[in-house]
Amino acid sequence: MRRLHGVLVGALGLVMGAGALLGGAATANAAEASATARSATVTLTANGTSIDDASPISQVSVASACPVNYRDSITLSLVVPDGRESILASNLTGGAPYATAPATAPVPAASTGATVVRSIATAFGVLHVPVADGTYPVHVTCANTDRGNFPEHPTSTGFIEVSGRTWQPSATVAPKVTSVRLSASPANHVQVGQPFTLTAKVASGVPGVVRFAADGGVTSLGTPVPVVNGTASVQPPVNTTPNVRSYIAIFIPADQITYAQDYTVLSYAFVNAPSITVTDANGTVLGGTPQLTPGQQITVSAQGFRPADGETVDVGATNVYFHLLPAVFPSTASDVAGSVANYTLTVPDCISAGSHKLVLVGEKTLVAISFAFTTK
Repeated sequence: MRRLHGVLVGALGLVMGAGALLGGAATANAAEASATARSATVTLTANGTSIDDASPISQVSVASACPVNYRDSITLSLVVPDGRESILASNLTGGAPYATAPATAPVPAASTGATVVRSIATAFGVLHVPVADGTYPVHVTCANTDRGNFPEHPTSTGFIEVSGRTWQPSATVAPKVTSVRLSASPANHVQVGQPFTLTAKVASGVPGVVRFAADGGVTSLGTPVPVVNGTASVQPPVNTTPNVRSYIAIFIPADQITYAQDYTVLSYAFVNAPSITVTDANGTVLGGTPQLTPGQQITVSAQGFRPADGETVDVGATNVYFHLLPAVFPSTASDVAGSVANYTLTVPDCISAGSHKLVLVGEKTLVAISFAFTTK
């Protein structure tokens, strides 16, 4: 209750001093993943030497445990020169949970159930990349079965050597970890139909490109963007409906042998233009700074808050006590459209005479929507 009161009082202060925060930028608090690249040594055990073997790897072992919340399964992916990944073995669960070091998973001889196993040649072919001699990274990614709520990709990197139609595990040392962060402008959210920009920041000055995508990587956002002075930006298509989408940024180093890729996720909200409707007990819409009476019941509906998974919406009124202190009402929550509907409250019996604002504040978006009224 103390935190709620603090959030609300702070927001009411902003409303009184600087106007309502109707969709402006706020401190970023969207779900952003931390760095996911890991420097743990990867050991690949070969089944054979042919790139056409249906299951080329019999076992994978990572020198460290998978991170907390990402211990349900392991996936192996071949990385081609442009940085794209192609599955070699997905959803490995033998030996799970991978909570101790080394994290070791056997690879089945063939695809079965939710596990897909591919030859190295097929992994190249799926991406329409010709097989060529060289050293190629293999990503070993830890995962949670609930990928919607746990979207990060904690990844360690091993290597294979390809020569003609043969291959072997490589003794190449683990690449240096890199770090990419993703932010949006406006921060937190943007109104539907309005432009926004995604910006990836890459640490350590490592050259490379950033691939941007939406919806867990399903929707590509153009071609990879070169990193210039540590940043890369893209302006995605605008969204026309209120929802929450996940955006990813994958940093692909120019030298993928020395440096590891990194992957980060940002949850971003698209909100309706803020509006508020207040009615009296008879259902009559109130407008034009109406005069309310102590003890009067009113009903409030508003839109413009976080949609989809919603957010807690704090409710209060300014200048209620001693012409200065606010009143705090029970909080509510926005629905899948980002709306609050039919919220009923009673004007405090001891409200001071004068001008007031009823204010609804989203705790995640910090969107504040106000309704002015007076009392005698």
